[in-house]
Amino acid sequence: MYYAIIKAIATFFFKLFGRMKVEGVKVPEGGVILAGNHISNLDPPVLACASNRPVYFLAKKELFKNPFIGGFLKSLKAYPLDRDKGDLAAIRQALNILKEDKVLGIFPEGTRSKDGKMGEAKHGAAFLAMQAKVPIVPVAISGTEKGFKGLFTGKTKLYIKFGQPISVEEIMAIKAQEDLDKHQKLDMISKEIMNRISQMLEVQG
Repeated sequence: MYYAIIKAIATFFFKLFGRMKVEGVKVPEGGVILAGNHISNLDPPVLACASNRPVYFLAKKELFKNPFIGGFLKSLKAYPLDRDKGDLAAIRQALNILKEDKVLGIFPEGTRSKDGKMGEAKHGAAFLAMQAKVPIVPVAISGTEKGFKGLFTGKTKLYIKFGQPISVEEIMAIKAQEDLDKHQKLDMISKEIMNRISQMLEVQG
């Protein structure tokens, strides 16, 4: 109930001030990972508002210091992630979310882009998808790079597109390739995520 109210208010805000436009596929049922590019602290709440299903996040602990974003993330039962540590508790929490057939939002780059260009993906999303045997939906996000200030200029246009899922079958087929080591398998899936996001951004741009 609390989540629905917060989401409705935030969605109204983003549509009014950010002219938010959402395109692409519906988030499928069951456990699924939403993997988006990361250009702003606005990305988590914007992604949550754009999704047709509630989204849970592993979010860097620094985000919880911002009252609005931190409060919104807490309403999503987001788990604070310490990027300086090998946070096994966060990994277990993420796997539990997926095994409970919920939606997990992840930004594979691991940090915000400072110049708007996409960086290389870390292996977190690929690892979790492989372990939990769930699909990955690539998500292209644009318009959030100017943060909250940009929303009040009248020039910001938020755009979110959900791409075709990288299916469980595709992921498990890569996992089964005996000629690749674990790192290569995770790297292959991670690059596919970013390639699909990049293609959607190019079409939008």
